Amino acid sequence: MKNSNHFVVEGCYLGVPEATFLFNTFDDMNSLEELDIDCEEEEGGVLAHLDDDDMAGCIPSLAACTGMRSLKLNHLNLSTNSCAALRSVFPRMATLRVLVLRGNSLDDNCTRLLAQGLSGCKQIQSLDLSDNRISDNGLDVLIRSLPTSVDTLYLAMNDITLARHVLLLRFRVLDIWGNTLCPGGTRVIAASLANPESRLEDLDLSQCNVGEEGAATLAESMRNNQRLTRMSLGDNDITERGWNAFSSILCDTSSINATYNSNHTLQRLGVGEIPEDE
Repeated sequence: MKNSNHFVVEGCYLGVPEATFLFNTFDDMNSLEELDIDCEEEEGGVLAHLDDDDMAGCIPSLAACTGMRSLKLNHLNLSTNSCAALRSVFPRMATLRVLVLRGNSLDDNCTRLLAQGLSGCKQIQSLDLSDNRISDNGLDVLIRSLPTSVDTLYLAMNDITLARHVLLLRFRVLDIWGNTLCPGGTRVIAASLANPESRLEDLDLSQCNVGEEGAATLAESMRNNQRLTRMSLGDNDITERGWNAFSSILCDTSSINATYNSNHTLQRLGVGEIPEDE
């Protein structure tokens, strides 16, 4: 194990003694490139009998893992103190590319701590903070403070409403599935999609309270968009009328010029939600 560069623990019970022993093992594993610990049961329960302080005491051992490229710590009850510990560890992980902290207890303050720690990780590309307690304030921190190399952000199942204007231009992939957007939330997204500087290529808005009017707003924003190739809108109570809003954008048959100028970039819209006659 000491010479391994890849270590995975999934569906395994972890109490304080087990976690302490496990993390102490990493104390001199500078060759470790990938660590994946996930304590979620198949039925959705959590097998980690640990609290935030317990994990905050374990995390400093990871400072020795200077070759870390992918770090995944899921369903371990991480919160403020654990994120403060990670903030101190990240500067030693200059080659970190992927960070996944799903199913913990991260809030907006945690995003600030994580962003501070990741500021020197110039190679990081993907951040997954799904299934936590992050709101619009935390999203704003991530947009403003993450290294410019981060182009993939997963924030599914958090508390994001998009109740105020934020620019989502910097991300290539954005997943906010399962967040309940406010009535004006789709306008915030539409503003970014309509911006010629938008880098968005893959956008997941499934189960986000989009509705009919939101679908029409998003459709209009795609009129001149040249980047987005996939947008998922499943489970949003969109009927045939809502889907029809996209028809004239994707293929306007009113004239030859209109057809030519239609959006030919978007390749996938939803996952089977469009009625068959569309």
